[in-house]
Amino acid sequence: METPIRGLYAALLTHRNPDGSVDVGAIERNAEFALSNGAVGLVPCGGTGEYFDMSIAERQELVEALVPVVRGRASLVAGVGAAKLEESAKLAQHALAAGADAVLLPPPHFFRYGQPELRHFFREAATAIGGPTLVYNLAGFVSPISPSTAAALLKDEEHIVGIKDSSGTLAMLRQVTRERISGARLQGHDMRLAESLQEGFADGAISGPAGVVPEVLAPLFEDPAGGPRFNTAAKRLDEFLRRLQRLPYPWVLKWAASQRGWGRATMPFPLSQGHTQERRDFESWFEEWLASGERPRGDPS
Repeated sequence: METPIRGLYAALLTHRNPDGSVDVGAIERNAEFALSNGAVGLVPCGGTGEYFDMSIAERQELVEALVPVVRGRASLVAGVGAAKLEESAKLAQHALAAGADAVLLPPPHFFRYGQPELRHFFREAATAIGGPTLVYNLAGFVSPISPSTAAALLKDEEHIVGIKDSSGTLAMLRQVTRERISGARLQGHDMRLAESLQEGFADGAISGPAGVVPEVLAPLFEDPAGGPRFNTAAKRLDEFLRRLQRLPYPWVLKWAASQRGWGRATMPFPLSQGHTQERRDFESWFEEWLASGERPRGDPS
């Protein structure tokens, strides 16, 4: 099964209201800005969206809200990670029926599994879902998927149409490329994005920064690799990522989104005094850094 998943996909944050409910309006504004500034698709309920902190009902509501946003102009890939296969299958079937183009499936979370268990899980999941499924190698948070496992799943499973590799290495995308295996090759680790594109190992990316600074990443897909605009974009992305790495993920993305007008930044626990100062420092830096680059094509407010 082929699916045209290519280019820059914005992994969306899950903005929340003061009472803890999902702020769908803020997410829609965020999505519109990303699509107006170079993203060709949206990915809600992934790692950046903290899917593990969302109920099934919240995730289904968000997918239903975003389908009209993308209809006729972009693609929607819904994250369907869960602790149990049954929950992932339920979320995936709902998303595809609602109008999503594909689903993004990581290994089940919390416990670590070996490669035989992961191969069995994805094969069973692909059968249960019965539609376009991307394997999500979210290696820093759940069981890592080996390049050979990913390659085997792409070769053998009809409904597995691509991989998103967030491992931070190029081994998986390199192996799939060299073996000429059909399927979308998506870089999920932004530090390796420019390199992946230059080496021809990636068809696209699913990126958290693309949800908050899409105008910075867009030239990586709009201009020839190694060209002046590409190189400038790679340099600016590296500057942003180095700020991002100083704090737990996705705190800096939340602060940036809040500063751009997409609702309040909610954290899993109160900030320490040191982190409060780090937020002030980041916001000051971010304002100057944004002003030094290309103007966005849409108004985030």
